Amino acid sequence: MAWSVSVPGIEVSVAAQPERTIVHVAGRLDQDAVVALRQQLSDHDRCLVLDFSKVSFVGFAGVALVEAVAEQVRAAGGELEVWGVDDPWLRHLHDSGRLRALCRSAGSGVETTDPAQSRNRLVMREALAAALRVTGAPMGNAQLLDSASRSLRITTQRGFHQPFLDFFRRVETTAHGSACGAAAERRDAVYVEDVRVCELFVGTPAAEVLEEAGVRAVASLPVLSAAGDLAGMFSTHFARPTVWTPEVRRELAYVAEAAGRLIR
Repeated sequence: MAWSVSVPGIEVSVAAQPERTIVHVAGRLDQDAVVALRQQLSDHDRCLVLDFSKVSFVGFAGVALVEAVAEQVRAAGGELEVWGVDDPWLRHLHDSGRLRALCRSAGSGVETTDPAQSRNRLVMREALAAALRVTGAPMGNAQLLDSASRSLRITTQRGFHQPFLDFFRRVETTAHGSACGAAAERRDAVYVEDVRVCELFVGTPAAEVLEEAGVRAVASLPVLSAAGDLAGMFSTHFARPTVWTPEVRRELAYVAEAAGRLIR
């Protein structure tokens, strides 16, 4: 038996078979679509297949959906399969045993296992990309914690030139005079609406570097591992004073939480 369900932003059809239920999804699995789809999947506690062969974008929200559904189905004694997608985070779920099967796109040529450091770099790169989409910010960077020096090191960035990158190449986790250093020390997000009048920057060398880089507002969010340890940081920057609204803060917090679940 097959039927369709109404989910804003995506197309969903369901085929119920005696031994399993197949959910065919087409479109972009952004956060709004995921919330709606999650409601439709809440009653499925048997063997379930998610067919993502026509999904054009997965993202953090889509990965979180798969993880939650996998937990739900497994708790009921069922199994979850994901079809037709080649996503590194879904591969990680499969490799860790949380998905029974993951069928990747043909000809991907991608190994099923990656070194932890490479995976973490990719996590932070995707986290930064998501944060920039959420905020619309033109500049940003992501950092990983170097366990040997206990400092944050930039692994990916957008919109900055060498003087900024040289100055913030390594930031101590107890450093003052930077939003990312303060966020690392507090293990909490730091939002600066105007760098020029924020006491965190006034009179510091960082203030001059930010001025030269054209930065007037910054948001830095720590990424914490499942154990609660600092693993990385992503920051978004605006060239004008900016009010970080509650909606944007919630979205950025979601990105940080999702990245923390994936990072090792």
